[in-house]
Amino acid sequence: MERNEALVTVTGWLNDVKDFQWGRALKLAVDVRKKNHQDEWETVDKTIYDVTTDSQTALDDVKQVTVVGRIVGTSTFQKRDGSTGSAIRVRAESVSVAGAKTQEAAINEVWPTVNPGQGKIEESAPF
Repeated sequence: MERNEALVTVTGWLNDVKDFQWGRALKLAVDVRKKNHQDEWETVDKTIYDVTTDSQTALDDVKQVTVVGRIVGTSTFQKRDGSTGSAIRVRAESVSVAGAKTQEAAINEVWPTVNPGQGKIEESAPF
């Protein structure tokens, strides 16, 4: 029998990083967007994720991260306007800088790059 768990991948704005002896706590915000009556996208809310991790990924000057992990619950907090907000708690398996070119090397193994004039172009290529 399989264990019940909620796995999640979240890419969000990194709002806070706190380092502790046991690991690190991150606070992420993900924009909730919808189209308005003028058919333009607008941010109407934010979903907050409280993330704990063992990852020591360098996050200096980082604006967005991608977190892969499992949802472990929810929590509440007081917003700046005094109302109560809620956050989704996530235990991260991995944390990476969003937009980092992590897949480029793997893609180049399949399709190597060629600079014009430095290599022969394959005329039978399908594209």
